[in-house]
Amino acid sequence: MKILVAGLGLIGGSLCKAIHAYTDHAVYGWNRTKAVAEKALAEHAIDAVAGEDCSGFDMIITSLYPDLTRKWVRNHVASMDRNTVVLDVSGVKTTLPKEMTELCAGYGVYYLSTHPMAGKERAGFDVSDENLFQGANFIMTPLPETPKAIIAQVQNFAHQIGFRKFVITTPEMHDRMIAYTSQLAHIVSSSYVQSPEIQFESGFSGGSFQDMTRIATMNEDMWAELFMENQESLSYELDILIQHLQEYQKALAARDREAVYALIRDGRLRKEENLKNRRNSPAVIDLTEKESKA
Repeated sequence: MKILVAGLGLIGGSLCKAIHAYTDHAVYGWNRTKAVAEKALAEHAIDAVAGEDCSGFDMIITSLYPDLTRKWVRNHVASMDRNTVVLDVSGVKTTLPKEMTELCAGYGVYYLSTHPMAGKERAGFDVSDENLFQGANFIMTPLPETPKAIIAQVQNFAHQIGFRKFVITTPEMHDRMIAYTSQLAHIVSSSYVQSPEIQFESGFSGGSFQDMTRIATMNEDMWAELFMENQESLSYELDILIQHLQEYQKALAARDREAVYALIRDGRLRKEENLKNRRNSPAVIDLTEKESKA
């Protein structure tokens, strides 16, 4: 295929490098700051710098924030060839899949909203990595009208560049789960480092501290937009977390050892069950039929 990647940050740059490393596809790069695209070309991450004309591509991947994805596709879809497959890799879906699918259909273009579950604490092309997606999860959120052949084509492409587990779900289910599995963890990490004791942690911390604080260095430009796009689901998960933190707080204040013991035990059992389920889960999970019946 001839592929265009729009947005050459961590994910977009890693996609370009992975395409070069693991496939025979040609990859072109577009970036708002052209110097970044030229750097990607100089480092042989892309075959050429793309302009504003999007004709001639089999697949186009927008690796941009949600609002920028909407604007970019609106500005470029008219120049795309019929039957082009357009993907986004946005961390939140909300109305994006429906809006863009309807827009692209008017031009004979297919749209599929996806989410590669991979990343780093730092952002930008300079930290992009051809191996970022090896063994990672890949989520697809097709609409009922999305052709099965397009889903299969995208899944095959994702497998080529390293993804090994695939989830097919609705945009609504995606956002509920991402609020819990990703966004909430980032808020916890960011809140955790607000303690004044962090200035003394050197020499006192081990793996637990590093695990809890690693993602506090997140990119505020991106994550603020993602949090606000998904504020309803994220607020729901925050309420649940706060409720459980208050249970610990209440038990400690009452010096109730049995209550603390029970809370720790419950958490351990839940995590052990989670690990068992993960080991037994299939490589492809299709939740769309189950969700449509719910």
